[in-house]
Amino acid sequence: MRKPANMAALTLLAASIAAGIPPQLADPPRHQVETPPDSPAQEESPPKPSEPIDTARIVDSIRIRFRLADGVRVTGELTQWDSEGFDGSFGRREWTELDFEDVWRLHQRVMDKDSAFDWVSLGRTMLLITLDQPKARKRADQSFRLALKRDSDAEAAIEAARAEIAAIGKVRAEAEAAVEAERLKTESPESLDWPVNPWPQLSPEKREAAVAEMRADADNALKRAGLALQPVETDRFIVFSDAPRSDTALWAFELDRVYAALTRRFNLPEEAEVFWGKAVIFVFTERDRFVLVEAEAFRQLASPAVDGMCHPVGPKVFINFHRQPDDELLMDGLIRETVHGFMHRYRSPKRLPAWANEGIADYFASALAMNSHPDLDRRSLGLRFVRAGGNIGAAMDLNHADGTWPGPDGIGRSIGSMMIELMIREQPAGFVKWVNAIKAGKDWEKALRQDFGATRERLIQTFVSYYQVND
Repeated sequence: MRKPANMAALTLLAASIAAGIPPQLADPPRHQVETPPDSPAQEESPPKPSEPIDTARIVDSIRIRFRLADGVRVTGELTQWDSEGFDGSFGRREWTELDFEDVWRLHQRVMDKDSAFDWVSLGRTMLLITLDQPKARKRADQSFRLALKRDSDAEAAIEAARAEIAAIGKVRAEAEAAVEAERLKTESPESLDWPVNPWPQLSPEKREAAVAEMRADADNALKRAGLALQPVETDRFIVFSDAPRSDTALWAFELDRVYAALTRRFNLPEEAEVFWGKAVIFVFTERDRFVLVEAEAFRQLASPAVDGMCHPVGPKVFINFHRQPDDELLMDGLIRETVHGFMHRYRSPKRLPAWANEGIADYFASALAMNSHPDLDRRSLGLRFVRAGGNIGAAMDLNHADGTWPGPDGIGRSIGSMMIELMIREQPAGFVKWVNAIKAGKDWEKALRQDFGATRERLIQTFVSYYQVND
């Protein structure tokens, strides 16, 4: 095995990497001719080809062509290079900007291939590039193997390089995670893929503790937005609002009515405790407060079209709303989001398909506020779609995952609520069995056949026939 004379270079490289100094700043030592103490100093001998030289390596102008990582191709004259990048007629370029294969190719033209030091330095560069181009790892490993072939003592420098880049990768990952945590979410909470795991029943003692925790969480959410409000509390809800207390009490009463209707529909006893403790409701008269709580408490970006949202946080349910001047629109939204919260806690957090998940919410909003203008608007849109020969199957296929939900003019919601209405009208017990089966993890179409007793095609046929002649 060939051993280069300058072993101090590899030792210095390992030490500089371990200390966090880029290789080009750790000048490898040059050989000097030893002189007797009383003799005149001799000039330093030129470095041997196998030894690393000073920080920037000046070369005769080389015509090169290379490709950047984004695919852009560059041509020009290279005049000098170091372990971090190179200079030329194209200015300064960092190695990490290039496609890793071109980094490898260019190094073959300018490096000292007999130098273990150069191969370790190239391996370090390739590891750094691996953070953005994972396939570069094969070149890093190849560089280190070639360094060891030239000098088995290169192992320490190689391990130092691996440790350095691993530390850089860890810092970068932590920084990216912090940025991601601060980024406001734009997708609906209902678009998340929740598991099938059934919710456990709470003992009276645990429920009492859960209620206390929900109160504390609500207070903290308000504090983050610089707010402090006194709630109106019922057996199922804790309602905070900056509106007159009489309005808050009315909304709390209506929400209890929604809860009772849901328990009846799903054959639950009147005293059933579905929520984890209680559900927390925020209603703000100023939109700026609603938007602020969305951002500060739930890391959610509220688009101008959104006036309310249900936020499931593990087993907990929070609902945040802006009080529109239109009372019918407000109640329609409050009912919808309360249904979402209830369904999150019903049996398991597993969601129904989008048309049914949103359809149930809209169905109850219509049933409990019949002939309100949101109800009439949804129904009118759906009836026009059916009677114009619209594709009902395509409306049922709209989903959050591919960004198609809720479809043009929100047609998915209209068709979904009318479909849920039909299923409940035709087979109320079968509907509950169908929901329960999905909540237990069964595919919705399989559950439709096995638990409701109809194929998808038959259900669509019945739907079209019914709404062609019934309003």
